Amino acid sequence: MELFQCTKSVYKHVEMDVIEIYPPQLLFRHGYIYPGFFDDSGVWMATDEEDVMHVISEHPSPEQDHWFQQHFKKV
Repeated sequence: MELFQCTKSVYKHVEMDVIEIYPPQLLFRHGYIYPGFFDDSGVWMATDEEDVMHVISEHPSPEQDHWFQQHFKKV
């Protein structure tokens, strides 16, 4: 387990951002710290504000994942 701080709020998007959800559903809140878990398939997972698991990094080293760098940092 590692702790990750959200550096930019993450909202739910579907189908390559073609469909917008209104009102926007917040998954990860800016400034909050979330526990992350490395799973058996080699990705990092974290639970969102509603306790639903999401992939936050598809790389074994999160700092090397572009999406992770834009939204999280290790604490």
